[in-house]
Amino acid sequence: MFDHFLDLINRLRGLVEDYRVEFEKSEALTRYCLVDPFLKIWGWDVNDPSLVRPEFSTEAGRPDYALLIEGKPLIYVGVKALGRQEKIEQYINYCITTGVPYFITTDGVKWEVYDTHLPKPLHEKKIAEWNILEDKPNEIIQKAFVIWRPNRELLRPLHPLPVRYIGENLKEKTKLEGISIDKLKVKPGQEIPYKKIVFPDGREYKLESWRSLLLGIISWLIDTGKIRREDIPIATPRSRKRYILNTEPRHKDGASFKDFKKLGPYYVETNIGSKTTIKWCFYLLKKYNVNASNVLLQ
Repeated sequence: MFDHFLDLINRLRGLVEDYRVEFEKSEALTRYCLVDPFLKIWGWDVNDPSLVRPEFSTEAGRPDYALLIEGKPLIYVGVKALGRQEKIEQYINYCITTGVPYFITTDGVKWEVYDTHLPKPLHEKKIAEWNILEDKPNEIIQKAFVIWRPNRELLRPLHPLPVRYIGENLKEKTKLEGISIDKLKVKPGQEIPYKKIVFPDGREYKLESWRSLLLGIISWLIDTGKIRREDIPIATPRSRKRYILNTEPRHKDGASFKDFKKLGPYYVETNIGSKTTIKWCFYLLKKYNVNASNVLLQ
């Protein structure tokens, strides 16, 4: 399930990157492309009316979804177009009036879960929240576990999954320990002291040299769909005529790459020192909106 979850998170992030404007305009598109797949991976198949009822009609109002256990609504879900906010008080009232204990509000990226029957002010009824774009996948799993359908069928209280449980049951795939790449310091002539680089989605790439650090970052950017064919060639930070990455081992001025590595259909210029390598790494992470503090070296 963890591998499927990583694939889903990467796909959702790619969809938001490619179709943000469309999602911001359409609640229906947000529901179909972002919300439905996320609910499904947690056991709520939107195509099964015994589990999920869209546009669920009640005397108090009409939630976008009702999530059912044994034919009775357990959770109401309110969806808005990307970037818009639901009227939470209104839905909390729906839940209280109809005896439904939980409410989820989402725009496809930000998710909030409320225990509607807690005798507390509204802001204290929130029991979990996560962000598909900003949170690490292991953190999303930890928090989103509250809506896992098999757990709901046991009628257990809603609590996020403990960190210890994640580490024990997912073969430590989500333990992201190490030094973040933004804290990396290099001395002249120093060999790379780390064995692998770990990215926010848990993917790992082996490190054997400073060159492999650059190759690992570019490989991840390609593997996760951040670098696309239309981005190529990618120039160096200070020169539009020299390339980091191209479809052939040549720079814009026609000069050949002095040393290169082929990654799929692309060529990477690797005839650079450790300091330049690190500069290029930071440049690429920033270019594709990746927080360097979430990229770890182990």
